[in-house]
Amino acid sequence: MRRLGYGEHIGHGQQISYSRRLTGADFPRYHIYAEEKDGGVQINLHLDQKPSNLGSGAMHGGEYEGPLVAKEMTRVSGMINSWKSVAPVVTEDPEDSGKGFWGKIFG
Repeated sequence: MRRLGYGEHIGHGQQISYSRRLTGADFPRYHIYAEEKDGGVQINLHLDQKPSNLGSGAMHGGEYEGPLVAKEMTRVSGMINSWKSVAPVVTEDPEDSGKGFWGKIFG
């Protein structure tokens, strides 16, 4: 999530989520709940325009649709898909095994 520009956010009920500010202020911000599902990741994205008042019984005021949310979801999914297509393949030369870090550098 850090590679996407999101920081960890611990919210209500100690649930871990991730947020990304649109400006230097705390709000508005994108807010993502991510969970592993069916061998992949399911992302729930919304836009928080202001702090929630969940303690007072009011409903959450996040925007789950709209051009800003659609644009951010396109950005996030595009970056994730690009990482899949360029995943590095790490191989080790059998002659280098057992040399250790410095031995591999200096022979």
